[in-house]
Amino acid sequence: MIETDVVVIGSGAAGLTAAITARHLGLETLVVEKTAWFGGTTAYSGGAPWIPFNHVMRQIGLDDSREAAQTYLRAVLGEAYVADLVDSYLDHAAEMLKFLERHSEVRFKPFPLPDYESDRPGAAKCRTLLTPEFDGRRLGARLAELRMPLPQLMLFGSMQVEGADIHPMRHALKTWAGFRHTTKVIARFVRDRIGHGRGTRLVNGNALAARLFHSAIQSGATLWRNTPALELITSDAGSVSGVVVQRDGQRLEVRARRGVLLASGGYGASEALRAKFIPMAAHHHSLQPEGNVGDGVRMGSAAGGFHDPAHAGDCIWTPVSVHHRPDGSVVRYPHIFIDRAMPGCIVVGPDGRRFVNEGTSYQTFVKTMHQRGFTKVHLVASRDFLRKYGMGLARPSPFSARRFVKDGYLIEAPTLAELARRIGVPPDALQATVQRFDDSAEHGSDPEFGKGADAHSRFRGDQTHAPNPGVAPVGEGPYCAVALYPGDLSTVGGLAANGRAQVLDAVGKPVPGLYAAGLDMNSMMRGLYPGGGSSIGPAMTFGYIAAQQMAAAHQPASARPVAEAA
Repeated sequence: MIETDVVVIGSGAAGLTAAITARHLGLETLVVEKTAWFGGTTAYSGGAPWIPFNHVMRQIGLDDSREAAQTYLRAVLGEAYVADLVDSYLDHAAEMLKFLERHSEVRFKPFPLPDYESDRPGAAKCRTLLTPEFDGRRLGARLAELRMPLPQLMLFGSMQVEGADIHPMRHALKTWAGFRHTTKVIARFVRDRIGHGRGTRLVNGNALAARLFHSAIQSGATLWRNTPALELITSDAGSVSGVVVQRDGQRLEVRARRGVLLASGGYGASEALRAKFIPMAAHHHSLQPEGNVGDGVRMGSAAGGFHDPAHAGDCIWTPVSVHHRPDGSVVRYPHIFIDRAMPGCIVVGPDGRRFVNEGTSYQTFVKTMHQRGFTKVHLVASRDFLRKYGMGLARPSPFSARRFVKDGYLIEAPTLAELARRIGVPPDALQATVQRFDDSAEHGSDPEFGKGADAHSRFRGDQTHAPNPGVAPVGEGPYCAVALYPGDLSTVGGLAANGRAQVLDAVGKPVPGLYAAGLDMNSMMRGLYPGGGSSIGPAMTFGYIAAQQMAAAHQPASARPVAEAA
């Protein structure tokens, strides 16, 4: 048995933010990571936290207020608005951001993305922030301990691409600026492959995970990987005083003088829990890391924490396409916005008709599938659209899509009638849908679903296309389609907690010594999604709050620190 002040279970944005904060406040801190890699779900993400009235937006002349953010959250959340959680978040989110900039390598840059429900009162731009790229070489040998992004979101095996790269790369052979940017990124990647065996330019969530990981190392936190947490240690009075982990094949008790933080990353990789909580689970595809099987919820529930069945199935939804490779392996691609928000495509349901604004948020898109009972829909466009923008795993020119056609991932047909037969929808309905859409799209409008009319879908479109960045006719064939299924980027239906990140029991009483943040905490958004990063922002903020709470907790007599036992 060994002792420390704080034990953090999980190494995503919530856990590492808590570890950095705890160390700055003078607490001995141990982070235990179940898998071989640090970074958790954050390493797969866009790395963009939603932080209202942040100071970074002022760099591009924007401003915000607590009052506006509160008004917006009340409008979006409605009856799901929990004042204790929202008030705590608004009290600490911008403060957390400044803290990390002062005391860590974490940095953010402004991004004028509109809130996802931009027509609601209090909506604003640039509450979603981006993480600047990070040079992975700064991690030295420990770069190998950082979880890589999803392979299907990289090029050439390990070349990471951020949003700002997409437009220049699409125009690499059309404009000097596109050519210059693309060659610069590729040249860096080639040098990295020769010198390091992989790309070291880290972007998006991988950059955020790397910045947090590097900062946690620098802070003096002890970080153990390949160390699953097995169970919490509780007293007869019900307080949590530590955790049992598996270390080098042995059970090891770790006592925590100040508290234990659950930040293990949700349950998306558990087939049993998905079947229990997620709608249409048999048709659902999760993109969470393999270690996210609900350990935090399991251990927290055993210690008295409440897992609210009304919100246990809350997720960050995204439409997903599925590629079955000839070797039997499966690749899942999240259609967050890169293709479906572009002008010249539509999505149709089993009846061959549109059912949603294709440029809407990934959350709203899949929720609409749930409401309509659609287990499969199709993204439809022309071959010209495919060559210009790509469709899922089928990249735009000069990449070839032949192998995806051969494997059945990308469906091609010379006419709409033939495409309809191949994707299993009524030909007359699909032809009428495209004709109706094209008639209005010729003038840059979408009277049926308003694609490009709202600030968010307009922003997500092609800003070089006028008059509406999100709307253009589907036009002449040949045509292509990709099947989309309901999926998730992460589950967010964790344990009930209060505004101090304390885990609550079934009657709303805190479980002493036990805290939750990130995906192990029942999201303050309650299954709704106000803007990009509405999971990462609260994850980091409540990790920060949890560390502060543990720093203020009573400290028993000191014992041998984790660092000495490691």
